[in-house]
Amino acid sequence: MKEKLRKYFFSLRKNKYFNLKEQDFSPLFSEIIRSKKKIIGSYYSINFELDLKILNMLLFKKGLSLTLPFIHKDNKLMEFKKWNSNDVLQLNKYGIPQTFIKSKTLIPDIFLVPLLAFDKYGNRLGYGSGYYDKYFNMLNLNKKKFRTIGIGFSFQKKDKLKVFKTDFCLDAVFTEKGFLKI
Repeated sequence: MKEKLRKYFFSLRKNKYFNLKEQDFSPLFSEIIRSKKKIIGSYYSINFELDLKILNMLLFKKGLSLTLPFIHKDNKLMEFKKWNSNDVLQLNKYGIPQTFIKSKTLIPDIFLVPLLAFDKYGNRLGYGSGYYDKYFNMLNLNKKKFRTIGIGFSFQKKDKLKVFKTDFCLDAVFTEKGFLKI
């Protein structure tokens, strides 16, 4: 069931993809700046994900620390590594640009989370490997306070997604139309 949904939403995103302008990011940028949190878990956009290059540059200019997900080859674990805008990146096993293992590991206060689909309850459909779910559930076990904001296009919204108890629920979703608070 989920695999069928993944194919559908990937195709939909590919066919309806468009870039946002700087002003489109204003609500998200303002929300991040207002929060006074200093470490942001971002991502490097691939496969027609909503492109965060503009937002990332704005955050860098404001002096915030940005991190990228880092996928370990051996144990299927993810962590977040410090990222500077001029860093050379490497491709991980999924073809996603990431920093190098020697980059400093940080735990972000706010995570910008890519998605294939979402619903009004904050449920997220990802690519199926569960990296984000495992990472967020581990942070919860360690009592770390953090915020998750799903990033996608408004056409990626579904009425209700089927979820499992290991699926992690987002705190908010940002699209080109602004925020969907959960």
